[in-house]
Amino acid sequence: MRKLFSFFKYEYAVVLLAIALILLLYLTQEMFADIFWAVSILSLLGLISAFVLPDVLLTWFVILVVIAGTFTMMAGIVYMPHLERGILIFTIPLFSALGALIKGLGGVRESALSNKSNIISYTNHINSVTKLKNKDNAARFYERYISFISNNMDSKELTIAATCIHWAHSNQYRQLNYTEYKRVLKEIADILKVHRLPDEVICYIDSGNFLIFSSKLEKELKETIDHKVKERLADIKYQDQGVKHDLQYKYAYQAINYKNVNDFSTFKDLTNNLKRQLETKIVVEYQ
Repeated sequence: MRKLFSFFKYEYAVVLLAIALILLLYLTQEMFADIFWAVSILSLLGLISAFVLPDVLLTWFVILVVIAGTFTMMAGIVYMPHLERGILIFTIPLFSALGALIKGLGGVRESALSNKSNIISYTNHINSVTKLKNKDNAARFYERYISFISNNMDSKELTIAATCIHWAHSNQYRQLNYTEYKRVLKEIADILKVHRLPDEVICYIDSGNFLIFSSKLEKELKETIDHKVKERLADIKYQDQGVKHDLQYKYAYQAINYKNVNDFSTFKDLTNNLKRQLETKIVVEYQ
């Protein structure tokens, strides 16, 4: 059945069904015995059974129909030519098979469309290289959090911290060797997934920029995590034509709470602030 699905298209199967029905009904009108209405009913019954019955029951139904039809036509006294007998016996199996083929192809198409929709939805939310949430997801998450802080100004402990890690000169590396560029991006993302806190939200927002959202962290814990991440990032090497290149990074950090929430009310306000910080930072090659 899978081979049939790979060979046929849904439209071809429908056309084949229509041609088979037209030819068979035309043929019945040219025969000696009048079996037009019998063939019409059997054709309809075969199609209905294909769409109503599960595959296993349909198979047994067709087998029983063939056995019963053969026994009736061949063992009984039937004044009818052999061609007409054969048509009456095999009409239901023929149209059951065509109906099953169309049902199967329809299911394959529906599954393919569903998978395509899922893939599109996935790629709209997740970066395909890093497997991290993209900029749109980051913006939605941040603005929901900011809205929560704004609506609960009495809760002065509410804080969201944004850490931006920028891979310096990433665009030049991208143009030099795109395959190696993607490998490095994935390795950076994997390090962040492992060494950042489980409840942190890690996003890849644009070329070479990773954005990490955290709740309020104690200073000592933040420094420990940052130190460990920087050490791991320093181990990554960009390799091209047998030459290994050390990577360089810039870091920016901003905490938002009830005191400055109005200054960072949108995701754009936040990213503009982080970009200004990055522009004034000295490139860090952590040792």
